[in-house]
Amino acid sequence: MSPFYMMLILFAMVALLGFVYVIRWERQKFFSRGLASSWLKVRLSSIPAALIAAGIVVIPAGSTSGMEGLAVFYILLFSVAPLIWFGAHWAVGRLVRPQLSFADSVLIAGLPLIYVLALAAVAPTLQSLAWSLLRALGAK
Repeated sequence: MSPFYMMLILFAMVALLGFVYVIRWERQKFFSRGLASSWLKVRLSSIPAALIAAGIVVIPAGSTSGMEGLAVFYILLFSVAPLIWFGAHWAVGRLVRPQLSFADSVLIAGLPLIYVLALAAVAPTLQSLAWSLLRALGAK
């Protein structure tokens, strides 16, 4: 296996482990307030919300040819997709019992996005560390 693929697998494993830690922290925060059931329902609603938001962005962009398709993609990605993503979490947060506040719904919706942005910010540093680790293990 190529060292590059080993580095990607290592990064993916560390990222997944970090995401599990973040989700456990988030769950504990809501559990201590007696909102674990509501949190779980809103967190699980992230899956269909992501699929709907992706569909609303990708389908029109894919059916538009040329550079206009890229423009449609970016316009929908930065305008409609966030409204759907945060709006879906807010709506589900209002429907569950006990009801979640707007701030709680935004926290649940925003935490994965913040995590991905943080990963993108630390990836260059982690890349140099991963190459050093692979060299030390004799993989390069």
